[in-house]
Amino acid sequence: MHRVPARLRRCGMSGDRSKIVERIRKLLALADDKGATEAEAVAAVMMAQRLMAENDVADWELHSMDEQPIATAESEPVRRRWRWTLADAISSNFRCRYYQNRKRCAPTGWKTEYRMIFYGYESDAKAAALAFDYLYKIGDRLGCRQAGKAYREHGYSDGAYNGFVLGFVAGVRSELEKQSQALLIVVPPKVNESYEAFSVDFGKAKTDVSVARTSFSLGAYESGLKEGRDAVRSRRMDAPDEDGDGMRAVALLTE
Repeated sequence: MHRVPARLRRCGMSGDRSKIVERIRKLLALADDKGATEAEAVAAVMMAQRLMAENDVADWELHSMDEQPIATAESEPVRRRWRWTLADAISSNFRCRYYQNRKRCAPTGWKTEYRMIFYGYESDAKAAALAFDYLYKIGDRLGCRQAGKAYREHGYSDGAYNGFVLGFVAGVRSELEKQSQALLIVVPPKVNESYEAFSVDFGKAKTDVSVARTSFSLGAYESGLKEGRDAVRSRRMDAPDEDGDGMRAVALLTE
């Protein structure tokens, strides 16, 4: 059972706070809307996280006392090994556990396809998968850019990509953990118990990412650290792009 903070027991939830909580719920509902574009869904998740942090909205205020079903949500296909590190940074901060699904199928020419699977209450798992896809795309794109820059300047790029993405994940983790600690977000015990039973026969995957020690790998890490923090703060999502992606999420903030 959730314990209600003393400040709310004394005075009840104010009208303004009720509106903020309802706005966050609408953003999370938009993220789960099958008619939402990917940009709208990601914008909604990141804006909801930001509003929770800015207004000290606790996790229990958003969820119904009726327990949601435990479910899974999968990422888009990913191939870089740092997928494990990013999934680890995201999962607990979205009240989830995670694992990898690996399969071969005709549409991929029988090449192995990897997806990260988030395991938790349904709304949490879906939000975690959306955040993972969004952050993986940003980290991969900027990491490739960092490697290209290193090659142009030095004639080789060893350590640039991996250095950058490891810094990127560290930045993501630090920002998410600040919010989680402030809001007392933890993986629910029933999710942990269910996952432990579900994963009892799982094997151990190789998840480490090596970084060549070069003159620019440390600088790449520091650049990634900053970009990871900025990505979670989601300043990119504060304004929609020219095509209007994310407009419904922005509209919910201004209602």
